[in-house]
Amino acid sequence: MKFTQTFEITQWDQAAYDEEGTIQLGRATVGKTFTGNDLDGTSAAELLMVGTTDGPAAYTAVERFTGALGGRKGSFVMLHGATADETSSPGRIVAAEGDLAGLTGTIVYEHDEQGARVTVDYELP
Repeated sequence: MKFTQTFEITQWDQAAYDEEGTIQLGRATVGKTFTGNDLDGTSAAELLMVGTTDGPAAYTAVERFTGALGGRKGSFVMLHGATADETSSPGRIVAAEGDLAGLTGTIVYEHDEQGARVTVDYELP
């Protein structure tokens, strides 16, 4: 199954943990809300980020979604990331529980003039 859906960022708490030289390392706690027929629930993510004096350089994230996917309730964890020169953030579903146990697939986050959206391509046993 594959779908694309919008989402809303509801939390962004960011702090630097290493600001030596012209490279800054930071982390952010990010919350999202997904409302739709395919994906309905919330997620919590921890991002590790790299920035330079020219701006953002890269990030990687571990994110847990909790709610319903295709009407089945549970949670799943995604690993995703990107560099600043990429227009999308690809990732994989790496763990799942509840009615979503055995879930596998990929995700792609995009943020542009069309808004924030995620594409999920998944299989359930």
